[in-house]
Amino acid sequence: MLYLGPKRSDHWEAVVFAPPREVFAIAEQVMALPPFSFRVVDDHTAEVVQDLANGFFGQWSKVRYPKNRIRIECQPIPAGTMVTVAAQGDRSATIRATNLLRILGRGERDRSTVYRFRAIPPGPCTVVQSWAGTGYPIFSEPDHSAARGRAVRPASPLLALEQRGRWVRVRAGQGDDSGEGWIEADQLVPDETPSRRAAS
Repeated sequence: MLYLGPKRSDHWEAVVFAPPREVFAIAEQVMALPPFSFRVVDDHTAEVVQDLANGFFGQWSKVRYPKNRIRIECQPIPAGTMVTVAAQGDRSATIRATNLLRILGRGERDRSTVYRFRAIPPGPCTVVQSWAGTGYPIFSEPDHSAARGRAVRPASPLLALEQRGRWVRVRAGQGDDSGEGWIEADQLVPDETPSRRAAS
């Protein structure tokens, strides 16, 4: 339906546990329903834009200069991800933006989602199942821009040492072959098998 109300401009900031890739995945799933579409701008920014409009006679047509636009910016910080959402246009843009923030906020307390805050206690842990058997690289610092070291797989023995926000410092390997580094908490699960508990 053609909207003739006033244009709005809203802005929100929130710190969430989900990493940027998950924020953008959620945004695409819940916000990019027709007549909106999802566009990646760069590694830290994406937009949801209304590129179809319902005309006066009910027909749908491409929008040359979209007026409804939601811009999502994600910056990793020690506590998680700083998400900045700016919505411009009519009420439909505002509703989509607030839905994204609501899902991200509630997801941290929902044990059935992967977006929840994951506390990894000190002790044995394992990497979640990797895609096609690929390993997960251990970072030298709790930052995606840090140097990457050895890759670990689900069968690799790991020992969680401490957690700092979304990152966990782990010791990989045993004896002289061991090394320490950082892995994202959402890539780890505590290992509760009796043999690993006894070893710790």
